[in-house]
Amino acid sequence: MASATLPDLSIETDGLVTLQGVDWETYCKLRDEESNDHLRMTYLDGTLTIMSPQYLHEGNSQRIYDLVSAVADYWEIDYMPIGTTTLRLHGRTPKKGTGKEADQGFYLGEDEAKVRDNKDIDLTIDPPPTLAIEVENLATARAALLAYARLGVPEVWISKAREHALWFGRLQGKKYVEVARSVALPRLTPTLMLQALEANAGQGVRMWKRWLNEWVQTLPEPPDPEKT
Repeated sequence: MASATLPDLSIETDGLVTLQGVDWETYCKLRDEESNDHLRMTYLDGTLTIMSPQYLHEGNSQRIYDLVSAVADYWEIDYMPIGTTTLRLHGRTPKKGTGKEADQGFYLGEDEAKVRDNKDIDLTIDPPPTLAIEVENLATARAALLAYARLGVPEVWISKAREHALWFGRLQGKKYVEVARSVALPRLTPTLMLQALEANAGQGVRMWKRWLNEWVQTLPEPPDPEKT
């Protein structure tokens, strides 16, 4: 069977393309095609959005990864980064299903032990990642949030790269509601995260990581949930 191909011109011109009426089998072929490894895809019930990440997008994603891993390392929280691993669940009809790559994804705490020895993630038997991070650059994160909710990801952070803003959401029912503090990493708030990310301005990677290792030690104790 011939390999599936993508409309490269649209990707190169705009960095983003949306296709309608795509069935699950076609999406999977496109996603699994080696020549498409550099692309990010969001599939939701026949609508397929394809993105070629830009430098601003990837730089923002990497800094958040550095921050999360530094916090988990210092405060001795077990974690498993999954990067841009494809997460997908097939529905009951040819155009029903959900597929998504987070810009960064993490299994944290007790969830990490559940997938520690896995060779792959199968959401029909494995839990979803504890935390997914989405960098909003070329398009809004609306479709991403719908996909993450369908996949059951309990917490999502949206980084608005061009606005220097950050949003934390917690899954309640079938949608995300804004929260002022991370549930997965309760020492972190959007304000603290933005302060740290802004401190990265003008620093090289080596100095940024050195600064982070000192910063994580100053994070305050999260409030006692029983007293709030």
